Amino acid sequence: MAFQLSVAALNRAIKHLRKYGDTDVFPHLPELAFFRDETAAITDELKNLDLDSYNPGGAIEALAPKGRYSFRITHQLSALDTVLLLAAAVEIGPLIEGQRTPSNGIEAFSYRFDNKEPESLFQASHTYRDWLVIQQKRVQGNLKFKQIVVTDISDFYARINFHRLENLLDEAAPGHGAARYIKKTIKVIRGKQSFGLPVGGTAARILAELALVDTDKALIHQGLVATRFVDDFRFFLSAGESPYDVLSFIAKQLSINEGLSLNASKTAIFTRAQFLSRLKSSIGDVEDEAKGKALEALTNDIYFDEAVEPADIEALKALNLLGFLQDEIGKEHYDVGRIKVIFRALRIAKPAEAIDYLKSNLSELIVFAKEITLLMQGLAKDDPGCFDDISGELVKVILKPPATSVQLIRTWLMELFVRGVVQLAAAQLKRVETLQTILDKRQTHLIRGRIGDKNFFRMNKANMGQLSAYERSAFVLGAACLPKDEFEKWLGTLKPVFSEPTGHIFLKWLQANKGKIFVKLSDTAEDHPE
Repeated sequence: MAFQLSVAALNRAIKHLRKYGDTDVFPHLPELAFFRDETAAITDELKNLDLDSYNPGGAIEALAPKGRYSFRITHQLSALDTVLLLAAAVEIGPLIEGQRTPSNGIEAFSYRFDNKEPESLFQASHTYRDWLVIQQKRVQGNLKFKQIVVTDISDFYARINFHRLENLLDEAAPGHGAARYIKKTIKVIRGKQSFGLPVGGTAARILAELALVDTDKALIHQGLVATRFVDDFRFFLSAGESPYDVLSFIAKQLSINEGLSLNASKTAIFTRAQFLSRLKSSIGDVEDEAKGKALEALTNDIYFDEAVEPADIEALKALNLLGFLQDEIGKEHYDVGRIKVIFRALRIAKPAEAIDYLKSNLSELIVFAKEITLLMQGLAKDDPGCFDDISGELVKVILKPPATSVQLIRTWLMELFVRGVVQLAAAQLKRVETLQTILDKRQTHLIRGRIGDKNFFRMNKANMGQLSAYERSAFVLGAACLPKDEFEKWLGTLKPVFSEPTGHIFLKWLQANKGKIFVKLSDTAEDHPE
């Protein structure tokens, strides 16, 4: 038995990755620039790959901050496996969508697969902001709704039952090779557990929606008026309906049929007025009309990146965004989503005073390492070198808690050196190179290339075969700092090391783009907020 992906699925997967990146948690794979430049050649080779005989290589697991004191395990696949898994999900995307409740309803609102969208895989009208707006319209348009129950699933992605997902894939795409490959990949990634999807990538979003198909239908059959975005539920109750009955039903459905449970800390009951007030606060702050209109235009960027109108940019520039950020972070229980929207607004407005603010408050903002990294990159494009004087302080922050405890915090902070936002001296690198995880090594290889540490690459280039698969690409990319002839001759010896599919295309791309590598690493894809 053999299964090959279609050219259409491969093209759609690569196009989506080029625009949205491979994950919304990690710094994007440096190979995204390779995807962008060599889409046709990559597709032409992968269309002939037999996925029934190909074995995926697993994924990097890393702890990431979820809130002030909460965390989650996240995953990043290799470049090749990222393309193949997403293309497999795209291949059966219409079949998965066919199992779901109709997209013109409100029940299962999130991530509606769409073959017609030019770049995204999902319907543009089903963003997170659209979900907030449709809830507002539904409650305002029906005076019978007296209470709204808000809840979500505890550790949803990490707790999806694999055997249950296998059965659902068999129902949606019986005998399909793409379903077989998806199951094989998940088994490799989650080999130590019988539950969980790889967290952070687009393929997992498509599969997670399949995991709740029966729950969505059960709510409809029960006659409940409900809506869902990923693992967030809202139930609209009329007079006489009991919140206890609703919560007990959904808890039983999730527990018995899916092996999932509700998050007690995020379960609440609101009156009609309370809920509408809460929605208005999420969509836009009605206490300040200008602030509300400007931030409302950005609320959907929690999940999707869309162009911002020039008028909205001017409105943002007129706001005290740093003051809003300070107020939000100062709260005992801050709203992570809203803080990310404010960071996004700061990236667009780029107030000059944000440079000194970030320098003064770096350690206090550390939980939002991704957001501060992307903001600093945006500010440095307009004012090159503006953060070079904090390289020593940044190294200190990387080498102490919480960065030493949480991988993704320090990975994002090291990304400032990778992208050249902050210049790092060789003497300072000696302190950072003591970090020894795969992600740390990958970052230090790229940093060494950025600062031109030719001696390191000369001393270690003969040991390529000893590097992990996740390090090799970063090492070769960093080694582009070597002189042209030396680099090209060495690349010619690496074909056995890069023997996997598309490996030879990658080596040719490296040779053709040697002088542009570090520019491409600074802008591998448009980074999108979670």
